[in-house]
Amino acid sequence: MLNCELGMGKPFDIELERLTGRTSYSEVLPGVTAGQRGTFFLETFGCQMNDHDSEKVAGLLLARGYQQVETPEAASLILYNTCSIREKAAQKVFSRLGEYREKQGQGKVIGVLGCVAQQEGEEIFKRAPWVSLVCGSASYRKLPEMLAKLEAGNQRVAGLDTDTDETFETEMTRRDNPWRAYLTIIEGCDKACSYCVVPFTRGPERSRASDSILREVKQLAELGYSEVQLLGQTVNSYADPTLRKMCFSKLLLAVADVQGIRRVRFTTSHPSDFTPDIVQAIEQQPKICDHVHLPVQSGSTRVLHAMQRTYSRKEYLEKIRVRGDIEFVG
Repeated sequence: MLNCELGMGKPFDIELERLTGRTSYSEVLPGVTAGQRGTFFLETFGCQMNDHDSEKVAGLLLARGYQQVETPEAASLILYNTCSIREKAAQKVFSRLGEYREKQGQGKVIGVLGCVAQQEGEEIFKRAPWVSLVCGSASYRKLPEMLAKLEAGNQRVAGLDTDTDETFETEMTRRDNPWRAYLTIIEGCDKACSYCVVPFTRGPERSRASDSILREVKQLAELGYSEVQLLGQTVNSYADPTLRKMCFSKLLLAVADVQGIRRVRFTTSHPSDFTPDIVQAIEQQPKICDHVHLPVQSGSTRVLHAMQRTYSRKEYLEKIRVRGDIEFVG
């Protein structure tokens, strides 16, 4: 199901088969016919954030008149959404790109998205000159402009800017689960853990406006979704940029109060920002699931300090002590 708001405040849904099958959906998107710009194949690796980024990228492509297909052989545009957290991530990306080398000669456009794209940058063009698009995670908001350049015949288009206070929001999102919806509320990270590339690949922390988040949750509920999972590299660091200044715990309660929503989850939390009011919200509202992903990283204060994790072993244990029925996963 796809959630679409054409700037008029009135959402509507589009069945997935209209977007990925043979049926035209020009009757709901005036002037747009499925497949009129070509077909695309999108492969995703990594976390829930990457999964949801791909849902939004797919929605953006569908809105432009592309049709999603199941194999790279059937696609005119091949996109590879990458993750740089795993060991040897870059090597795996270039290995996969090697498999795509011959496809450029078949008239296919190949693009690399996500964290490895941001980390490796234009080096990808040098090592894999058959690639036409390199777009980092923090530049997704510019993807329509980059697609327009590709459609105009440009052979190399890059988006590698991380200096931004904007979040990646789309009018259309192609969702792959019929009852659970991912919803990003904060992007990037301002922490400086010594081993982590996220601040360099996804940019600084920037939060979505609370009214935008709640409006999308209401639309999701109206479309039949019963569970939402709030996402962010440090989801509990959420800071409402509007005058409302809604804190994370209040946002959790507001999301749970939306009629039709039965379960609310969130991931991933940072221990330094895991405060008592979040626990109180979980205990107060049964719709907020009794489950918290709170990475400990190490049981040694010395190692934690070397990792620049901003908390000690003792402080972490205090965070999770006597928390009723809440399940903590570290």
